[in-house]
Amino acid sequence: MLATGPADETNAAPSLWRRLLPPLLAVVWLIVFYVLFFSRPLPNAQTLNDGSRPTRWLIVQYVGEILLDDLLPIREEGSAPAGLAYLPQRAGFVAVAAVVYLMAYLLGTGLMHLVSCGIKIFERPAWHALALAVGLSALSLITLFLGLLGLLQLWAFAIVYAGIVGFWAWVHAKRAGGWDAWRGRMRSWGMMKYYKWSNARFDFRSPRIWGSLIIAPFLWTMLLGAMLPSVDFDVKEYHFGGPKEYYQAGEIRMLPHDVYTSFPFLTEMLTLTGMVLYGDWYWGAIAGKTILFGFAPLTAWLVKILVQKWFGRTAGWLAAIIHLSIPWTYRISIIAYTEGGLSLYVAATALAAAIAAVQLSKKKTAYPCVLVCGFLAGSAAACKYPGLISVTIPVALFLLAAYIRAVQFGLRSSRQLGMAAGVFVLGTLISFGPWLAKNLVETGNPVYPLLYSVFGGTDWDATMDAKWKRAHSPDHHELSNLATSLADVVAVNDWQSVLIGSFGLIGLIGYFSRRPMRWMGLYLLWLFVTWWVLTHRIDRFWVPLLPIASAVAGCGAYWLAQRSKVVVIAAMAPALIFNQAFITTELSGYNAYVIDLNAARQITARITSPETVFLNQYMKNRRGKVLSVGEAELFDATFPYAYNTVFDRSLFAEWTGVVDRDQPEGEWEMRSPAVIRELFRQNDIREILVNWQEILRYRLTYGYTDYVTPDRFRALQEAQLIGPAVERAEFLKPAESLSEDQRREIESWAPELLIEQDGQEYFITTQVFPVL
Repeated sequence: MLATGPADETNAAPSLWRRLLPPLLAVVWLIVFYVLFFSRPLPNAQTLNDGSRPTRWLIVQYVGEILLDDLLPIREEGSAPAGLAYLPQRAGFVAVAAVVYLMAYLLGTGLMHLVSCGIKIFERPAWHALALAVGLSALSLITLFLGLLGLLQLWAFAIVYAGIVGFWAWVHAKRAGGWDAWRGRMRSWGMMKYYKWSNARFDFRSPRIWGSLIIAPFLWTMLLGAMLPSVDFDVKEYHFGGPKEYYQAGEIRMLPHDVYTSFPFLTEMLTLTGMVLYGDWYWGAIAGKTILFGFAPLTAWLVKILVQKWFGRTAGWLAAIIHLSIPWTYRISIIAYTEGGLSLYVAATALAAAIAAVQLSKKKTAYPCVLVCGFLAGSAAACKYPGLISVTIPVALFLLAAYIRAVQFGLRSSRQLGMAAGVFVLGTLISFGPWLAKNLVETGNPVYPLLYSVFGGTDWDATMDAKWKRAHSPDHHELSNLATSLADVVAVNDWQSVLIGSFGLIGLIGYFSRRPMRWMGLYLLWLFVTWWVLTHRIDRFWVPLLPIASAVAGCGAYWLAQRSKVVVIAAMAPALIFNQAFITTELSGYNAYVIDLNAARQITARITSPETVFLNQYMKNRRGKVLSVGEAELFDATFPYAYNTVFDRSLFAEWTGVVDRDQPEGEWEMRSPAVIRELFRQNDIREILVNWQEILRYRLTYGYTDYVTPDRFRALQEAQLIGPAVERAEFLKPAESLSEDQRREIESWAPELLIEQDGQEYFITTQVFPVL
């Protein structure tokens, strides 16, 4: 006995050390990462008086004041009317979103039952969450088909939605064995739900209770932000601008002046749905934005279910909380970026693929789930083309690996592998195929404007294709930049959350021995590398990796919570409070949550395009269209207009000039005055808006046709085709605010735009010419 004592103590010490060392290292990592994260300057924030950019530490000092102002805002004298009394203005947006989500749920559950996709190996919420994701995609396709038929009318949508309700009832009655049996089952279900809720006990130790309390303020803030007008260029230019043109035309057709509207438009179809249901293109777009807000909680729900399957309910709730608290989640919810939809289908397809893999390992029928998986993967591509790379290809490879493993273990045959591949492709084509077919019919290129060298494309040429590729490809592939990009994604970017990088690494290491974690880590690597290699590395393009990153971070928080709940609470609580305060500042977007919406419409229009505000008044009692040159952000315009994006053919150049193909540079020459006058008459052009500020920006970035110069408009004036420019004080910008590159470009390209007035030099940003 005496001899064994020291040996036991010697063995116990290493064992105790092995237990304590991992959580100790995790705590050290948290401290180091938090310090680095909060000390980094925010690259997109405005500079301070000393020329530096603010750090997160600076914002931390004002968190209390920010949250207090959120609860008890102080209204400055002369500010726009605002207050809780204006919340009823948002009721229509909520009603439209509620109708859309109800229809999506009925359609999705009906389709899932129709293909016999029963998911019994996961908890029931997984089936409902996936059904809702399926329904949203299917509802988007219905809007596409109605638009192509020229039926963008409320009565047409009402008939279709009534059909969806009938379809849902028919499917459930068929499953129940008849209408009487179905009605009896519905009554029993209602009584059971009432009994369940009436006997429910609220325990604050339950993840459902404390998790719901934590996410509530984030969801409320997102909802209020989503019901505000947008101030983002891309949103107003084509995410809203395209649906607006469809709605006003009463049909979906090719818009050759806006190449972006030839992209897959899953989320934009829901915006168009909002316009039709609301009966107005402007407020309907806000209703559409409210619909898209719902993607965030649905994505978090899917992430929770995915994590909960392998790591427990608490881990699932932690992952959902982390995802909803990320400033990027808030940002894509209030700005209506397509990344919100793509993030949803990243999570949905990952969950469906995981379910299919489990079914394969248990000899269950997997074809229905593979079909749904393919449909969801195609829905990701229907949000935007990069979804093919982000979701469709990696999920197809994952299912292939799962089937090969099942074949090796004798659970499936090689013939079944081929059948499953066909089923997956079929599902993808059902959701993504209509967008390919639309482009094929309109342009001859199913993925227009991509792959021009393979498919060609109507209204596109090699010069335009080269310009497109330059603007949408990475500048370089230097491996030395890879670490910098990784740091930007994890810690530097303004709208990242400290919880992703800190707990994410802990989750990867702590649960690396588990196969689900290795798969999620591999998927994260795929998403990051493909973003870095294949895109032009805009920060929001890596946002779709956040659902998977949140899942990994939730697992990391749970791993550490099993060893010390105090440490996890001490780390997460201040981060969540900071994120809640941060998203309510101007650093995360327009946030006048309870403002009078009519005032918000005017304010946001003046912020984004003051020239449009001027023309809205100027054109009130005038007929005809405005030809916009350089300016493509015209969503706020209440007057008829013609425009083109920077990547499309210049309408101004085509109508007033003709290119000399014999010249090596393809130089443009002016058309005769008679021809120009006739083209203006045919297109009903009465005014010409020239946004020199935008043209300057394009010349320094993507490039812009040299045909458009002040001299060209002077020639039109000399030919008595246009009159003198309308003079407005807001069309002048102090030249001292120009950067060196901007000034150099102006002096070499259009020095006439620099003028002196009252002893000060100005840059003419905008001109409006009446057509004579």
